[in-house]
Amino acid sequence: MYKIDYYTRPNGDQPVVDWLDRLDRKSWAVIEAKILYLEERGLELLGTKMLKQVRGERDLYELKGGQCRVIAYYDRRKEDNRFVLLNGFLKKRRRETEQINEARYLLHEYLNK
Repeated sequence: MYKIDYYTRPNGDQPVVDWLDRLDRKSWAVIEAKILYLEERGLELLGTKMLKQVRGERDLYELKGGQCRVIAYYDRRKEDNRFVLLNGFLKKRRRETEQINEARYLLHEYLNK
């Protein structure tokens, strides 16, 4: 079993929770099922269509569910198999790089709390 945390910024915002709240019911159900599967299987999902490592990043992963994507950090500093969900977005080529850069910023913020 893996622990799933929804990152909370210092100002109290939770980017993934806020994003999930804006999704339609079907998209929400798809990505929520993938998050639950990540909780059950974790890094075993690497190599499947569901989870891939973000290029150039050791511990950043992209969780896929239909058009929905969630960028997650696997926190190796802790010994409890923890994923921190940083941000979520809908897959569109032009926005993907922007969203990954946002996840990097949020990761920096998380690591320096």
